[in-house]
Formats: sequence, C-alpha cells, structure tokens
Amino acid sequence: MGLTENIFSAFSFIALVTGSVLLIALLLSLIIIIIVLLLLAYSFKTGNFLLPNVMVFSIVFFEGPIKAVLRLFGVDDSRVDKLSINITNRAMWSAFRRTPFARRAIFVPQCLRSVDCPARLSPEGIVCKDCGRCEISVAKNEAEKLGYKFFVVPGSSFIVRMIRKYHPEAIVGVGCLCEVKEGLDLMHKYKIVSIGAVLDRSGCVSTALNWKKLYEIIRADYGSTGRRSGADNAPIEVEKHIPPTF
Repeated sequence: MGLTENIFSAFSFIALVTGSVLLIALLLSLIIIIIVLLLLAYSFKTGNFLLPNVMVFSIVFFEGPIKAVLRLFGVDDSRVDKLSINITNRAMWSAFRRTPFARRAIFVPQCLRSVDCPARLSPEGIVCKDCGRCEISVAKNEAEKLGYKFFVVPGSSFIVRMIRKYHPEAIVGVGCLCEVKEGLDLMHKYKIVSIGAVLDRSGCVSTALNWKKLYEIIRADYGSTGRRSGADNAPIEVEKHIPPTF
C-alpha cells in the first residue's frame, strides 16, 4: 500500500510540474502574440517597424494564431504576409549589406522569362542565353559582374538544392507573395540572410517585377565608403540603411 501511494504521489507531482510548465508556456505564448499584434497594428497604421527581429521570429513561430486573430478584425492574410516580408527585409538589411557580393545568390522565377525564351532547363536551372527578349539577361549580367550566383528557378526544391551545393551566406529571392513569404521562412530555418522581392504581377507566364528596386537590392554594398566590393570600384547610388519596400 505504501509503495502504491508513493508511485501515485510521484505521478501526481510530475503531472503538477508538467501542467505548470505548460500553463507558463501558454501564458508566455499568449503574451508574445499580444505584443506582436500590437506591433503589427502599429506597423499597419504608421508604416514603421518596431523591434523587427522580434517580430520576424514571432511571426514565423506564431503565424497561425496571429493570422486567426487578425482575420477577426478583417485583416486579410496577404496583408500580413506582405508586412512580414517588409519586416524581414528590414531586419536582414544590415547583415545583407555586410555580406560580400561573392557570397550572395539570387533566385528569380522562370515566369519572368519572355514567352519566346529559347533557354532550356539544366541541373543549374534555366540557363539564360542573353537573347535580350526579357530583363533577366540584364539582371543576370549585372549580378554576376558583382560576383553573385544567379539562378532562374524552375521550382522551390531547386533553391534548396543550390543552397546545399553552393552554401551562400545571403540570398535575394524573387517571386509571388506566398512564394517569397515561404522562402523567407525557410531561409530563417536555414539561418541564411535573405531579402525578398515580390512580383508586381503574378502568374505562370509574363509576370512583372519592379526591376529598378531589384537592382537597388543587388547593388547594396556592405562597406562604409559607398563603393562596390565586386569586380570594380565604381561608386553606386543606393540607400544603405533602409531596404527598398516591395
């Protein structure tokens, strides 16, 4: 009887401790979600981002509950995703600028190609033939001149494969809203500095992008002199503290 009582007491103690830990974790999660919702409300109203690193971490791990609460207030998921991308860009911008061009990679979707594109798929993605029928060849030459690895992406699994092969320290990802959001969340798990650029017009073909803003990102330098760290030292005009907003 004494042994049974001891076992029952031990289980009761374990259950009490476990329940207390779960309750504390639940309360902490609730507090974090409330704080993030307040920060998001401030961002929606003012366009400014407070504690961007905290917000990035919180949105990644509490995305479901945060979106569920915001839906009750009529906030569409896409609006939260767009804000999340801008917050991530802001949080990653300094680290991105400090990363040498030669340690960066850029991924653009194949839907930006011309419908008459002569390029074909290879193990390294769609290989641009510089035919001049779309802006991809210009962006590719600009990026590679600086030292980037440049890929035209046939699918999301390809990005992970190239990251594992080349181990870039920073990436620029171009795509539709949901693709960029998912890509930034994935890079957060891989602990890779990442900047997202959302297409102006999405779809399977003939999509559109603000190329000017993409070039601002590509050319963003990590030095303090405002000079390129790539193949040449020509000065570049680019805002060094605030990332372009997509």
